[in-house]
Amino acid sequence: MRARERSVGDILAQVVALSRSVAAERRTPFEGVELTSSQLSLLFLLAHSQGPVTPSAAASVLGVTRGAVTQLVDGLRAAGLVESVPNPRDHRSRILQLTGAERRRVADYEAGVVRRLMPGFDALDDADVHTLAGLLRRVAPQW
Repeated sequence: MRARERSVGDILAQVVALSRSVAAERRTPFEGVELTSSQLSLLFLLAHSQGPVTPSAAASVLGVTRGAVTQLVDGLRAAGLVESVPNPRDHRSRILQLTGAERRRVADYEAGVVRRLMPGFDALDDADVHTLAGLLRRVAPQW
């Protein structure tokens, strides 16, 4: 294995470790609603998306089938976290979005996770953190 491949493997291992840290808290933020890691990923996608998110777009970003997105949405809709509304540009399509109250709760949940993870970034100065965020945006799926 070449040095670049080892480095990418190291990055992957660290991203997975951070992901586990986030997932460890997924059971508590929404008044006893137990979330799967896929449901949490969909909530973050909806919270951070710069535009409308269709089920097809969500499936593409999450790397799952449209049927899997339907199952994720059904569970989140039953918990009152997500809604599916008609797409104003294409009435044959739907748009997924956080319900009004949940947008704030997802933001609060994320802020709490960030606060908990902050000590892990103490070895980096502000410029390093900014650079790391930019680099990860360049290689991660775009929302």
